[in-house]
Amino acid sequence: MVWICQLPLLLALTGEKSGGRSLLLGFIAGVVFFVGNCGWIAAVLFRYGGLSWLGAQLLFLLLALYLSSYYAIFSWTFSKLSLSGGSLCYWMAPALWVSTEYLRAEVLTGFPWCLLGYGLVDAAHLSQIAKWTGVYGLSFLSTWVSAFVAEALVRPSRAAGLRVAGTVSALLCITIGFAKTGEEHTKPAQLVHIVQPNIELDEKLDGARREALLSELAQLSLPLERPKPQSRLVQLVLWPETPAAFYFNHDPDFRRRMESIATSTGSYFFFGFVDFRKSQSGRTERERDPYNSVAMLAPDGRTISQYDKIHLVPFGEYVPYESLFFFVDKISTEAGNFKPGSRVVVTPLDNQRSAGTFVCYEAVVSDLVRRFARDGSQVFVNVTNDAWFGESAAPFQHLAMTRMRAIENHRYVLRAANNGISAIINPNGQVVKTVARNQRLTLEGHFEFETDMTFYAQYGDVFAWLCLLASASVLIGQRVKRSRIFVWIA
Repeated sequence: MVWICQLPLLLALTGEKSGGRSLLLGFIAGVVFFVGNCGWIAAVLFRYGGLSWLGAQLLFLLLALYLSSYYAIFSWTFSKLSLSGGSLCYWMAPALWVSTEYLRAEVLTGFPWCLLGYGLVDAAHLSQIAKWTGVYGLSFLSTWVSAFVAEALVRPSRAAGLRVAGTVSALLCITIGFAKTGEEHTKPAQLVHIVQPNIELDEKLDGARREALLSELAQLSLPLERPKPQSRLVQLVLWPETPAAFYFNHDPDFRRRMESIATSTGSYFFFGFVDFRKSQSGRTERERDPYNSVAMLAPDGRTISQYDKIHLVPFGEYVPYESLFFFVDKISTEAGNFKPGSRVVVTPLDNQRSAGTFVCYEAVVSDLVRRFARDGSQVFVNVTNDAWFGESAAPFQHLAMTRMRAIENHRYVLRAANNGISAIINPNGQVVKTVARNQRLTLEGHFEFETDMTFYAQYGDVFAWLCLLASASVLIGQRVKRSRIFVWIA
């Protein structure tokens, strides 16, 4: 459906003279999309955000209306271009669409969830174009098809038919060109052991229950396969984003347990925890700010590095524009709003190999993830806690977007999720191994370090910026053209 999902909107907008009506059509399309794809947000706000059922629905509707405004902008600009006659509006539709998607991902806090291009993540060969364009290139291609099909239906002609045929031919050529991309040239040899703890968000962990849980997780962390002594193989043990009150830097007993897991397994150990540091406000000496952090330990138990999550979840880990949303309790149970980290961290391993770790929602922020590859990460570790989403479509949407990060950067992604979906994703975006959701178990498999630097990892959203530039140039040109015609008539 991704190839024709925009067709009804484009048909309705072509030749629409009323600016208000074109904006309304865009809002309607946007609300239908976001309510259909992101309705789980209301459930999260109700269950964990401290809102009443009605309050959660109203806040989600407000969010959906805001996100739909980008659809409205696209609709208004497309309808204006369609009034000039000819095929310009159809040629420009893909660039206009990418421009509004990019703005949605960047403006204010940004919400790049479920961009259109993610619908093509399972197109194993075609999706490899994201190595150059990012996910926005796939959004461009899908809009391209819908636009020229709309033209063929509204203004049937030989030229319109040839454009549809040419578009399909171009897509086939791209697919054939990447046909060998999915082939594994060498069998991955590095080992990873992922623990899926499946801890309930509202589970009370104190005393004996906490001790029993940590002992069980320590047992689950023991790899089934051990690298041979003097082997050049690297073994990783991964725990997810912290689903409980674990304080590595402020709980000596928990710290000893984590160091013991690293030494007993002989592995590099990655796990999530909550850190506290002196408050940025500086109001009192004892006040501390929380950080959503990941620690990386060496096989001898040493702490190699720590990464503090940079892109926090709005209304989840902090409340943006607190004076406006004073009535919204954040979902996290930690005291005070989480504070963002300030830099990406690439963890050095042995033999000049390295790993980059990003946390949960950061997997959908493509420009942030690619900075790990640009700065030297040869494998991605993604730790997350998707238990917030419940039994909705969100965990599957989240995984699809994480897979796109593997494609864009040509990196393995090792994904540790509290209750699933834990997975090993290869550099072509294919899930090579996964385990069942909502179970306490382990996933063991193989990966490889990758050193190739894709165009996207190196330069970022150049394609999206070109679409913005093209859209702005055409709109300004049309404005100038109409002004000259008005002057000539006068």
